[in-house]
Amino acid sequence: MVMLFSCDYETHVINTVHEDGSVTRKVIVKNDTEREFEPKNFRVPIDSTWTIEYTEELNENNDTIWVLTAKKYFASVDGINEEYNNDTGSNRSLKRKADFSKSFKWFTTVFRYNETVDKVLTIDCPPSDFLSEEELAFFYLPDNVKADLKNGSDSLRYRALADTVETKSEVWMWTGIVRQYIEIFYELFGNHPDLMIDKEEMSAKESEFVTLLYESEHSDEDGNDVANSTPEEGEDEEVQQASEEIEHEESLEIEDDIERLVTVVLGKEFYESFNTEIDSAMSVLETVTDPFFSAQTYDMEIRMPGRIIASNGYADTNPESNGGGGILWTVQGDYFFLKTYEMWVESKVSNYWAWIVTGIFVLFVITGFVVRRRKGKS
Repeated sequence: MVMLFSCDYETHVINTVHEDGSVTRKVIVKNDTEREFEPKNFRVPIDSTWTIEYTEELNENNDTIWVLTAKKYFASVDGINEEYNNDTGSNRSLKRKADFSKSFKWFTTVFRYNETVDKVLTIDCPPSDFLSEEELAFFYLPDNVKADLKNGSDSLRYRALADTVETKSEVWMWTGIVRQYIEIFYELFGNHPDLMIDKEEMSAKESEFVTLLYESEHSDEDGNDVANSTPEEGEDEEVQQASEEIEHEESLEIEDDIERLVTVVLGKEFYESFNTEIDSAMSVLETVTDPFFSAQTYDMEIRMPGRIIASNGYADTNPESNGGGGILWTVQGDYFFLKTYEMWVESKVSNYWAWIVTGIFVLFVITGFVVRRRKGKS
């Protein structure tokens, strides 16, 4: 279950990278439910060492939005990484890292900045086995860009593409979960003397597990939204109690689903013989996948010195950029569940002094050549 009662902070991070490797980081957080901002719900680390400003604005419905704008200068990416390591916010379980490098090429200097989020699952389950290049490109687009494409002039094509990507990516993720569970089960109980099915035989049934999980998920989509609602003032206890009851009921339903799943694929005898081991492996899987289920989405923008020459991001269209010309990514759980998510951009700056030095050198060589020719003729 995704975090209960987590404030839905809309977060936009802007990294302005300088030629010396320092970074000015600006974080814009919007909240439409309360005036106060809770640090435990921040998508990226912000603390008292940042310069923070609070403002208000109206959204398209003329409702009040509270805005927190935080800014901090980092002498190097080491400072950003230290804050990631000490993060206590909603994404504290994520393993994130920033890197910067520059390469001197005489006439130009090339800069590279990247941030990575380590993948959650440890098994190998490449997305290219499930989605085409076009589908993968669409999958990684920022949400606002996807929405614009689905509502644009070629909307029918992009809506069909979105449906295909949603189906295939869901199968991809269920496959990863099943594959990770099998890995955990055999790491823990592979040497059990009564275990009559080996890892290879269990892995051969992967597609059966995935099909049943996918069908089960889509046959029970009418759920109760109480767990995702925000409590009104004075209703905290009632809503919390209702949430706990729902969570308990869902826990029982999960146990029933696991029993049905294992019984259908491996037989009732197997489930009855190994139900304790099955539950133990499931508990480990839940711990492994927790960073995915607790992850909170935010947008990441990177602005580079000089001219951008390569990136795996999208040209920024967010109004918060104010025409800054950055490159944009959305950081969300789907992107780093099964594959390390890297956001990188390269730029280059012309070294004008190198052109001047080269010109002087060439002129010196030519002058010397002319002088020698004249001396040779005299």
